[in-house]
Parts: sequence; C-alpha cells; structure tokens
Amino acid sequence: MNPYVPTPDVLPIPATAPLFEALLHLTFLVHLLFMNALLGGGAILLGSLFARGGDRELHEAVIERISKLLPTLFAGTVTFGVAPLLFMQTLYGGFFYTSSILMGWPWFATVPLLIVGYSAIYLNSFRGRRLGGGRRWAAAVAIGCVALVGFAFSNNTTLMLTPEKWSRLYFASPGGLHLNLGEALLWPRFLHMALGAVAVAGIMLALLARRERTDARLREALTRRGLDVFLAATVVNIMIGFWYLLALREDVSRLFMGGSGHATGLLGLGTALSLVLLLLAWRVRVVPARSLKPLAWSTLLTLAVMILMRDAVRKGYLAGLANLHEIPVRTQTLNLVIFAVLLVAGITTVVWMVRRLLAAPSR
Repeated sequence: MNPYVPTPDVLPIPATAPLFEALLHLTFLVHLLFMNALLGGGAILLGSLFARGGDRELHEAVIERISKLLPTLFAGTVTFGVAPLLFMQTLYGGFFYTSSILMGWPWFATVPLLIVGYSAIYLNSFRGRRLGGGRRWAAAVAIGCVALVGFAFSNNTTLMLTPEKWSRLYFASPGGLHLNLGEALLWPRFLHMALGAVAVAGIMLALLARRERTDARLREALTRRGLDVFLAATVVNIMIGFWYLLALREDVSRLFMGGSGHATGLLGLGTALSLVLLLLAWRVRVVPARSLKPLAWSTLLTLAVMILMRDAVRKGYLAGLANLHEIPVRTQTLNLVIFAVLLVAGITTVVWMVRRLLAAPSR
C-alpha cells in the first residue's frame, strides 16, 4: 500500500459501492451529453465565425441558431456535472482530494473560468450582432474557458491515477501549483475528449436541423455542416484513441489486449461502434432524407461504452490501491427510496425540458 494514499473514509456510505458506481456512470453520461454539445457546439460556432464566405445570410442564420442554444447547454453542463463529481468523491475520495490539493490553484481557477465563460456565452448569444468583429473574441473567450476547465479536469483525473508521483511533487513544491503535464496519458485523454465533443455536437447540430420546417436551405446547411464535422472529428479521434491506448501504463494496456475479457470486449465494441458511426453518418450525408435516429442512438451507445472504458482504465491504474469493497456500508433504506424517487422525477423533468426545447419554434 502506498503510504501517501489516504485510507478510506471511516464514515459508512448509505449503499453498496456497485450502486454508486452505476450512478456515477449514469450521471456522467448525462453530463457528457451536455458538455459535448457545449464544447463541440462552441468549436463549430467559432469555426463559423472565423470562416466567412458563401451565402452570408445563410451563414449568419447558422451562427444564430448555434449561439441561442449555448447558454442552455452551459447551464446543463454545470448542473449535471455536480452529481458525477460527488459520486467520484464518494468512491475515490482519497485519490481525488489528494490530486486536487496538489494542483490546488489551477483547480480553484475552474470557478472563475466558468463565470467568465458563462458571461461570454451570454454576451455572444444576446448581444452578438451588436459586437461586430468583437463577437469572434467573445466566443473565443467563452469556448477557451470551457476548454481550460476540461483541461483542468483531465489533469486532475490523470494525476489521481498515479499516487507514486504525489510525494515527489508535494515535497518539491507544496504550494498547489502542479499540473500533470509530464504524464503521457494526459494529452491523448484530453484530445480524445475534446474531439469526441466536436463529433457529438455535429450529430446534435444535424438533429437541430430537423426543427427547421420552413427554411429548407438552412435545414440542409445545418445537416451538412453537422455531418461533415462529425465525420472529420471521428476519423481523427479514432487515431487519437489508438494514441490513448499506447499511452496507457503497460500493465493497464495489456488488460485491453486480452488480459481482461471485460476490458478487451469494451475495446472491441468501441472500435466496431466507431466504424458503424462513420458508415451511418456517411449514408445520411449522401441521402439527407434518411433518419438520424440510428446514428443518434449508436452515438449514445458509444458514449456509454467509452465511459465504461474510462472506468476500466481507472481500476487498472488503482488496482491494489482502491478497494471499493472495503468501503464501510450502512444501508439507509428510507434515504435511498427518497433518492430514487427524486432521481426518476429529475430525469423525467429533464427529458420533458429537452423535448420542449427542441419543439420550440426557432427564433
């Protein structure tokens, strides 16, 4: 046992660890959908703002459609990021808190970055036309802040996997200014997340196009742009994914190469789904009248598989250090029932809100 790894909290958790793991995966999937739409949608918006040309009126309409959605996506990203963060702390608190302390000031910086990014998103959405050329920079600041927050999270979630670094970093400088820039896993993990966000946002942009009932040209432009972005980002991300695999610690990498049936199966399924996604997107790109539902559901399934692969990586790195079955449990039945009722009510409300948002007339 690494002497610098804190022992599990003596306070018992109110249910077994597998239940909290399932809730971690479920809530992270919801957060991931909003985060991908925000970061990827912002990247598409930024590209549109800097790439002038063609039909100016159509170009401006695309920019306005994306801009109006980003504040809602930003709110959803932050709100639905709380639950998976709490479940992560419940299960891996000793690791997550330690890495957070080591990178203390960059970690604290995520709060002001979110505030600045949120403000810039609203500025672009509601005052964008009045800003003129300054609109590009408002959008760049907003998306830059979101990307920096994601980069901070990638630093934290990779640093928590390498307890062998903690003592060296802390005793070299205990001031909380450490990032994990020397970690081979950091850059492919962050880029894999960022490009995945752009790809998912492309699908969501194509789905958004289906709301356009009166403007056929705008509908076609949104669909084409969304699918083109998805195809390009996915092709590059497949290569980033192999870089990610090669960057894993050798013993963890072996898990995905036959050392673990679970991990190897997830890798095979994820790879097959990536190819299926490319095929489905290309078919809709060639024949725009095709339904997007198979592509959308396959994308959701792919995200779920990627979350399970992240979990397999985390457990591989912390094998022998994080024993979830050793966390003390004291079942609190009434609290669990209340939580389950509120969870179902919350999910139902979110689904209703999203459906109303998508059904609302474009303005």
